[in-house]
Amino acid sequence: MSYANQADIEDLYGFDLLVRVADPNKTGAPDADLIAQGLQGADDIINAYLSAQYPVPLSPVPGSIRSMAVDIALYRMAIKRAMRTDEMRQRYEDALAMLDKIAKGTVGLGLPPVEGADGATTNPNVQRKGRSINAVRA
Repeated sequence: MSYANQADIEDLYGFDLLVRVADPNKTGAPDADLIAQGLQGADDIINAYLSAQYPVPLSPVPGSIRSMAVDIALYRMAIKRAMRTDEMRQRYEDALAMLDKIAKGTVGLGLPPVEGADGATTNPNVQRKGRSINAVRA
């Protein structure tokens, strides 16, 4: 499961940009393998951040995560081809900054907490002031 796909990239930024960053052979069509690598890299980065607060991968995928996945994937594809722009870099850095806030718990995704059979939040990765949420409840 990926947080974004080729259609999401095209919807947000258009086919022409995708061709610019993902068509190394200049065929006029983006390379599917290059796109898959960019999207997988974005998923890996996002999961690394989100795992501090949420079980990953997320399902369903919030729109904000989908947009961040697109921005991260585009930047990663563009950097490999020396096609990176300042706007791409800024969007990438903005995505990482937002993911950092989500990981620290200062911004949420509007997702319900994961609950165990006893009704307690069971995500052992959730940290509150240096202690797991389960340690706080004990």
